[in-house]
Amino acid sequence: MTKLDTIKKAEIHVHLEATISPLLCKKLARVNKINIPENIYGNKYAYAWDDFYDFIKKYDIITSVIQTPENYSELTYAYLKQCALENVIYVEAMISSAHAKLKGMPYSLFLEGVSAGAKRAEDDFGIISRYIVNGIRHMGPDSVYNTAKEVLENPHTNIVGFGLAGDELNYPPKLFTKTFDMLKLENFPITVHAGEWDGPENIRNAIRMLHPTRLGHGVRSIEDPSLVQEIIDSDILLEVCPTSNIATKIYSNYKEHPVKKLFESGVKLSVNSDDPPFFNATIGGEYSVMSGLGLSFDQLLSLSKNAIQYSFCDIDTKKILIKELSDLS
Repeated sequence: MTKLDTIKKAEIHVHLEATISPLLCKKLARVNKINIPENIYGNKYAYAWDDFYDFIKKYDIITSVIQTPENYSELTYAYLKQCALENVIYVEAMISSAHAKLKGMPYSLFLEGVSAGAKRAEDDFGIISRYIVNGIRHMGPDSVYNTAKEVLENPHTNIVGFGLAGDELNYPPKLFTKTFDMLKLENFPITVHAGEWDGPENIRNAIRMLHPTRLGHGVRSIEDPSLVQEIIDSDILLEVCPTSNIATKIYSNYKEHPVKKLFESGVKLSVNSDDPPFFNATIGGEYSVMSGLGLSFDQLLSLSKNAIQYSFCDIDTKKILIKELSDLS
């Protein structure tokens, strides 16, 4: 075990449905009698796709095999088991009840499936997980609003926040103000994908219109120093996913990626795997990337602390996790 392996890690930007491994995808496709084209499987660890819109298309095809609460339970357990092997102590994953409904799963049964897998993983490996329900931009403002309303009207101990994901370029923040004003009124924690594909203007709009305390990605803020300062002054954390951004060709390589510049500028950030088998990424791999960019052991540990401190879980859980970080044995 290397010194890097001893760092206790935390991940707060990963799409649960997109953690499905090719092996599990093939199994669920077989069980649920769904035909998945063989050319979708790039290799035993990753999927094949061409560009962002092809990625969204393939994402929907691949995740269509998750058909039942039991499938969600198996998926959740499998990902948390993999994280535990990488010394991850906390995962805050995004889930899509809108996708589950397309397969006929009521919200309550969908959550029961996720929660059953989460409990089994915590019992077996000690890993704690909580969940953020995502509204999906390209399903439209009404879908996002109805998803948020259902979350607020059906409180669940494992659901700790609400997010906005999907097609950032064609569905700007102004379309979703009704939903996020409602969430703010209820003091419900908010994270928004912004600054992955679109630039500083819409990052500003996301901050000012949608009230997030975290931004998914946010890396293109580096293009406007005044925006970087606004993010620092507003105490907003960026959920950065370096390997994801390179896989989708937003940046050519890790040295071109602004994550280190953002870190050195004083922006609070965490590193995350986003959609692991789509990008051949792991959370442990993202810490290795940061080590390769020159972050020290203590700086790498600060990424875990940031993730936990800016997580949406309750204060008592945060205290337990922060205490666990101090024990590196």
